[in-house]
Amino acid sequence: MPINDFALACAIDNSPGYFTYDGQTMLIIQSAQDAKALRSSFSRIEPFMDALVSHEAIHVAIKKLEGDDASESLDDIEVIVEYNGRRFQVTLNNILFARDDSGLVIP
Repeated sequence: MPINDFALACAIDNSPGYFTYDGQTMLIIQSAQDAKALRSSFSRIEPFMDALVSHEAIHVAIKKLEGDDASESLDDIEVIVEYNGRRFQVTLNNILFARDDSGLVIP
């Protein structure tokens, strides 16, 4: 059930660059604005790639086991974490607060 392929695409609307999945393929979507300007939407993303792939793989597994609604609800769960002595309420998928490469924020 893991991510076993990658595909690159360009957004056709005004959305920023983002990551998602289709089946077991991880989709890397560049923003239309960046594509037109010949810029990368992901110039600083490399340190987070393991966590991003893991996060999308978790979505794939949950979708196969529990269905699409359960998989998509993963991104709606909020947790409170402490970072540099301050507390933040963030979604479970806020990779900047993840402590490992799972792509999940665990308090």
